[in-house]
Amino acid sequence: MPGPGNRAKAAKAKKNKSAASSSSSKLVNPRDPYVHDVDDADGWTPVVNILCNFFELPDLTTRKGLKKVHANFDAIYKKLDNAYQKNPDNERVRGGIVGIYAKMCVDSLLRNKLYEKGFLDKLFPLLERDSTRYMALRALTTVTHHGGIPTRSSIAARADVLTKLVDEHPNDERICDLVVSVLSHSVLVIVEGPEGSPAFPKILKKLDMVKILQTAMHCMTQPFSTRSTIDHGTELLASSTLHATAAHRAVPETAKFLVAGLRSEDWCIRCLALGGLFRLHKPGSEEDLRAIDPQKLLAVAMSIPSDLQDVMMSYGPMNCDIFKTLYAAKDFQKAIMTVPQDRNMYAFGMNLYKLIISTEFSVADGYYETIDERTGRREILEVGLPFKRYIDALPLCAKIIREKNSKPEDLDVANVLELKYKIMTRQIAEAADQAQKALERNPNFAYYYYAISLAANHVNGLRASKKGLKCKEITPFVKFQLMQRAVEHSGELGLETLQHMPEAGDRKWEEGIAFLTSALEDAKTFIDQAPPDNRYMKNVSYWYILLTILISDSISPDLREIKKGLERLRIADKFSKLIDVKPPRTMLRLTQETVVKLFKESIETYSEVFARAARGKKNPA
Repeated sequence: MPGPGNRAKAAKAKKNKSAASSSSSKLVNPRDPYVHDVDDADGWTPVVNILCNFFELPDLTTRKGLKKVHANFDAIYKKLDNAYQKNPDNERVRGGIVGIYAKMCVDSLLRNKLYEKGFLDKLFPLLERDSTRYMALRALTTVTHHGGIPTRSSIAARADVLTKLVDEHPNDERICDLVVSVLSHSVLVIVEGPEGSPAFPKILKKLDMVKILQTAMHCMTQPFSTRSTIDHGTELLASSTLHATAAHRAVPETAKFLVAGLRSEDWCIRCLALGGLFRLHKPGSEEDLRAIDPQKLLAVAMSIPSDLQDVMMSYGPMNCDIFKTLYAAKDFQKAIMTVPQDRNMYAFGMNLYKLIISTEFSVADGYYETIDERTGRREILEVGLPFKRYIDALPLCAKIIREKNSKPEDLDVANVLELKYKIMTRQIAEAADQAQKALERNPNFAYYYYAISLAANHVNGLRASKKGLKCKEITPFVKFQLMQRAVEHSGELGLETLQHMPEAGDRKWEEGIAFLTSALEDAKTFIDQAPPDNRYMKNVSYWYILLTILISDSISPDLREIKKGLERLRIADKFSKLIDVKPPRTMLRLTQETVVKLFKESIETYSEVFARAARGKKNPA
């Protein structure tokens, strides 16, 4: 029998064994009951479902379920994060938890909370492992599709990780599709903003945009590329042209791709491509602000080249803008010299009114001047009138005519003088407001609609242009001004509407097409009927060429369908150079030149890519 001492030793040994066992259990975590199920699950969806069930999470596919998560976020996150931390070597558990986080990101409040908890730091490492790469990319796609600006910008800042994936797996269909989708949704946040003011300049500066564009081009042009890849890639290219112009110049195939996109079967992609080409040519372009010097017109009027003489004779030389402007300048000079003698500001105002509604450059912006015989310098001459600067006479004459109000049309005359003054002094918004009020009294006065059409608001401008063109009494000058404004307003509205990617057949989709069709119809009418030397002939020709390519049922590779527009533009350029006004390198002009130059090659190279998108090959499972 063991004695008391032996029993003590046995008890001590048992205690030590128990302590060792306890210590061992702390060092080696037992497998949680869900781990075995997760390891045996077939695919990521079952993994996520197993984890959701084990942790008793609400239904993450419903708003009600997401609200429950939001109400108990801290407790739920703690459970999930503990599981994540307890399984550093279990890729399936960690991947499944990240998948749960991705489902939560559909809700903006949950997404922001997860972002603050460092969700992206858990997600990106999963891209490095074969077993979790696709799941991580799908999670990124979900997050960027529903994500807010901070989340998307943070993902964009790690774009090099994504482009590297494509470099390492260039022939992997799923990786190419998912990477382009993530890049499109994230980088777009970085390149938003007006010219010179990108939304995230510091991140943009660090991004390798050349590599990003090359990656998008690679993925879109592979034989296996899907409609999703091509649509997302086109959006990435088109949306980055303004703030990544240098990168696009370094990857010239992007411009060709966008040119080919003008003939996509998808109207929204067509407009997205044209918008991208416009933005590509915005930096460094010139403004279309060119005044005409009547003295220069006078000098060239007697030496017009024979080919341009033939054009003018065919149209009617006295109906051409060169001679209309010359005669207006002559009549203005006569009126400005007469008023110091007769002091008749009423008659002076009436004469100015007739000039204003007949030609654009009707009122010279100058002063009564004399030359100092001693110094030879020009000096303002005091002639005893209540104005020194010529255009300052406009509101003074309007006041006198309004006060006299001897004829029914005097109020319209006074309004026109005031509107012209505001237009010349760049008070366009004020002019539009006054014209809108004047229409309440006389809704059939075309010049009021013209003043409204000059405003930047395309909706109001187009409405005014169309209504003004219906006025029965309208001068050729006002008619063609309203027409060219209608072209610009409806063209811009069409592109803007369709670039928001409405579904085919939706009301917005139909509106966008209607705007573009209207713009092309007005452009056709303008180049057929307006004076060949009209200074807006160039701009309208640009629109005519681009819209014909954009919305015609079919276009030949040699662009024979735009031959008339190119000829009108050639003649307009010659008239412009004749009066020593070099055609400005505007955004419209540069875009038109690029499209015409690259069209044939672009269609031959990339039309099949857009045809593949139109066939709608389904995304890989």
